[in-house]
Amino acid sequence: MRRFAREERLRPGEIVGYTLDMSVRLATDLEATLSTYRRLLGAAFGARLRSVRLFGSRARGDANVDSDADVSVVIDGLTEAERTHVVELALDAWRHAGARGPLISPLPWSEEEQEARRKAERRIARDIDDEGIPL
Repeated sequence: MRRFAREERLRPGEIVGYTLDMSVRLATDLEATLSTYRRLLGAAFGARLRSVRLFGSRARGDANVDSDADVSVVIDGLTEAERTHVVELALDAWRHAGARGPLISPLPWSEEEQEARRKAERRIARDIDDEGIPL
């Protein structure tokens, strides 16, 4: 079991610390890709980056060798151009990690979109909240 300790900035000036015991062992290649992706997102969006969470089969532990890595990315005030940039950064991270392992399939959305999906009780929002692993 791998133990991750993280701090996440939720609002300007507000930091929440947490520790997560991860029973899902991520492949080394995927760990490197996700770590690089999180760093690239932080550099690109700074304090506007609200949440980065692995979800889906990789988070649940039922992925197969061909499964991608679903990642929810929440950015305050996300524009359409920035949405495209979030997707491009996923490919950059994969290349930086040696173009090995699963590809990242990002789901970029604004805080407003995330909240609207939660209020509409959309399953994807519930799944990300319930099973998502903060990166």
